[in-house]
Amino acid sequence: MKNKKKIGFIAGFYLISFIVTLILANYTLNYDRIHPSKNQGETALIKLHVKYNGMKINEMDAYTEEMDVAYLRLSVTPVSDTKKITLQMQEPVTSVRTISYVLMDENNEREIESGVCPEIQRIEGDRQTEITFSSPLTEGQEYCLNLTVEDENGRDYYYYTRVAYGTNFQAYDKLQFALDFHNATFVKSAAASLSEYLTYSSSGNSSDFREVSIYSDSETVTWGDLEPEVVGDVDMTILNLDRQTGELQFVYEIQASDDHGNDYNYTVREYFDVSTTGTNLNLIGYSRTMQEKLDDQSFYFDNSSLRLGLVDKDKLDIHVYGKEEPEMDDAAQETEAEEEEEYNTYMSFVADGSLWVYNTKDNILTQAFGFERKNQMSYRDSSYLNHGVKVLQTLDNGNIYFAVYGYMYNGDHEGRFGIQVNLYNRADGTYSEVLFVPYDKSFELLEEGIQKMAFINGENILYFYLEDKIYTIDVMMKDVGVAFEEAGSDDCVIAEDGKRVVISKRDSRGTVTEIEWWDLETGASQTIEAGNGTLQMIGLLGENLVYGVSPSGVKDERIQTLYIVDFDRNILKEYTVPNGYISYAEVNGNLLEIERKKNDATSLPVDYIMYNEGNSEGYITDQWQESRMYESWIATESYGNDMPVVIFARGVETYRNTEVAFETEGDMSRNYYVSINDSLTKCTTFKEAYQMAYDTEGKVLNHQGRLIVRPSARDAAKRLNGPTMATVGEENGAQQQAVLEWLMTFEKQDGKPVMDSDGMFENLQATFPDYEILDLTGISLDEALTMISNGVPLIVKNSEGTWCVAEGYGSGFIEIADSKDGTVVRYNSDSAIEGIASSGNVIYSFIR
Repeated sequence: MKNKKKIGFIAGFYLISFIVTLILANYTLNYDRIHPSKNQGETALIKLHVKYNGMKINEMDAYTEEMDVAYLRLSVTPVSDTKKITLQMQEPVTSVRTISYVLMDENNEREIESGVCPEIQRIEGDRQTEITFSSPLTEGQEYCLNLTVEDENGRDYYYYTRVAYGTNFQAYDKLQFALDFHNATFVKSAAASLSEYLTYSSSGNSSDFREVSIYSDSETVTWGDLEPEVVGDVDMTILNLDRQTGELQFVYEIQASDDHGNDYNYTVREYFDVSTTGTNLNLIGYSRTMQEKLDDQSFYFDNSSLRLGLVDKDKLDIHVYGKEEPEMDDAAQETEAEEEEEYNTYMSFVADGSLWVYNTKDNILTQAFGFERKNQMSYRDSSYLNHGVKVLQTLDNGNIYFAVYGYMYNGDHEGRFGIQVNLYNRADGTYSEVLFVPYDKSFELLEEGIQKMAFINGENILYFYLEDKIYTIDVMMKDVGVAFEEAGSDDCVIAEDGKRVVISKRDSRGTVTEIEWWDLETGASQTIEAGNGTLQMIGLLGENLVYGVSPSGVKDERIQTLYIVDFDRNILKEYTVPNGYISYAEVNGNLLEIERKKNDATSLPVDYIMYNEGNSEGYITDQWQESRMYESWIATESYGNDMPVVIFARGVETYRNTEVAFETEGDMSRNYYVSINDSLTKCTTFKEAYQMAYDTEGKVLNHQGRLIVRPSARDAAKRLNGPTMATVGEENGAQQQAVLEWLMTFEKQDGKPVMDSDGMFENLQATFPDYEILDLTGISLDEALTMISNGVPLIVKNSEGTWCVAEGYGSGFIEIADSKDGTVVRYNSDSAIEGIASSGNVIYSFIR
């Protein structure tokens, strides 16, 4: 009996041990699944999209917190005279219980109507509902549509799109045009027909799939020898829409094989600018980028260079750090041997939405952060692209502080928006969150700021630029401060690496009295005083400051002496013009441009000073890979390895509260942005933005991301055929009133003009409070005609100082309605342009 009990006890012990071991093994194997802070693959949140004339468009991601919709422009949904929107849903984990909506004005300030959608129905396999607006809507006007979804568990999620109401947007035609073009790129025989829409240029990256544009040749646009296949659906989004143009984005995934039969997957983002002239459609802008979905098969070496593949080399953000082993003689080696200090070099880079770290000594490449699991064969939707990664601080032991900013695709903050600061621990192969900074505006504003400045200094203070200010956060104590209030002004220059700031200090007359130069990494500063002269801060040329000194009493902006100094104020170069002066100087990247004149004001040739510095771009190379053409590679000097060992860091759950109470200070509503090749440049005035966009063939956006105008793209002829102008004579106030009445009739506005000011611009703002009044004063009439091409008149002063309306143009003529005598005169183009210029090019316009 005792033996049986003993045997039973032993058997029970082993059984319990087996069960415990099984549980622990299961826990370990499923660690990623049961810890929400780990990489989780696809997002688990419900998605909405619009069904429009049989097309699925404008996929909307879930936000777990409400956003500031006035700055948010994720999509534009067209609504015709039926005032109906059909919503469909994608429900990966939980189901939708109800959807409620609020329709607001364009600035999300005034509620138009609200309601609850009808009960969800299943139609042709898709669950859907619809919204039918009952309120009167203004033709051609945009509105904000805010949606709230309650899921089956009672949780609320928020979704956003903008609504464009009108019957003449031709949205379906523009979408179908873009879709036909997209489909044709996968058909080699269509290359000839596509070339009719392209503007081929030898500088159009015609042998590079990483960045295809309207200037590329048709062979590259039709994928060369790559022969890709589309995987999954094509996410189609309307980004901007008006009567003339439609700006569309397609996001999809392709798969293609290399010369050895290995399959690679790529995420493709395709942009279309489609315009309409009557019933004709044309492509006025096109670009396509592709990013390889990196996994452990993507990387290999060739001639001491590491293949990254088809990734954006301009966003690699390469950092080389660590502690290199010094060269020592035999005696020094014997002394140092006792300390056994570890030496190593690391190289980090950002690609495919992830952070990678290469250990050059051990030949280990680690994905330090990524939203996806190792297996990336699942389809990637467009929300994955709405985030960025930036290194904030590197440490000699291989650790890195880095930020993930934008939309949180999954993890602890899934569905939230902001800045997540993490620490990658090389020894443990883990990353953990140390700070989360919420933000409720657009990804474009956030990315502009983070790329301009974001780093952690040696005192664990996070500096970052956002909405014209430089903020600080103590990483450990979570204290928030503002380091510089006017960081977005012309008097502030931020170094390319974001770690030094230069500020001009002015007196009450606007004269620069001193220049402050701050090293934010160390906290040190330098001050340069004007003394008996006046100062002019030019900018930072690499790590060095460029400023000018002029004698006191000089009224214009001429510079007598130009100085280039290092941070210790050592003069590296002193530049003067014999028998002359410097009329203007500007830093463009690593190039200093100097405009010079003789003392009699005769212009001299422009001079240049180049700053040469070693930077991370020297590590990036392009290599030709047959069907894939040019790919990005990194020179690593990795001792001839064939392939690195690729591992994936494991996220660890943070048990302390990492969130910071943060809100931005200030108003960005007066800013404009110029979009050039998908990059944004902020301008404080519409005139500045318009001129820059005209010169660079870019486009002007408002602070909400709404497309206002493409100055360089206009119809050959356009006549607005406006109403009759009243005849009022020479009195200024009467002229203004006549012009305002003309505009109100043209815009089908009831009531009377508001004449509370002597200024036309102020009266325009008061008469049209729901419009954005634009000041183009200083722009030539010829350059401003694009506004008329967009269906908007120009308010101008002619050569006699009379308020008029420019309402049409064509080959060799411009039509102007004159309030003095009530006539509409077709002037010769040159005569009209010169006449408006003689009165100072006073030009106003508006957007609806």
